[in-house]
Amino acid sequence: MKTRPLRAVALLLVLATVAGCRPAPSATPHTGAEEAVRDYYDAIRRRDWARAYELLHPDARVRWTADGFVRLAEKYRRQLGFEPEEVYVRSCEEQGEEAKAHVVLKGQKGGKQVFFKEAAELRRSGSGWGVVPPQQFGRPR
Repeated sequence: MKTRPLRAVALLLVLATVAGCRPAPSATPHTGAEEAVRDYYDAIRRRDWARAYELLHPDARVRWTADGFVRLAEKYRRQLGFEPEEVYVRSCEEQGEEAKAHVVLKGQKGGKQVFFKEAAELRRSGSGWGVVPPQQFGRPR
């Protein structure tokens, strides 16, 4: 007769353990920064300069004309040293009006897979999230 309460307690412990193994829901809701940075780097990958320029934060569009951005973006791609085929966003942490993303560009060079890792800054504006390229964007590293 005492085995029933022990079984019930054991079953409750197992259920509590299994329920506790589920991943916790994200504490930070995503508001579009990850999508914006993925779209930006994918536009760079595809050489869709108009789309990449559109995804810049308004302050960056003031800093560079569309033509000036295109020249720097072309230099940026050449400096990669390979043709990017895929874009991955490893992480994107939003904190208020700013976000930091870690992006990986993947491609082939000499028959081998190559990767380029980049940290990207984003800022929110009235029109949503915009990428803020570093001051040295398109310049030799």
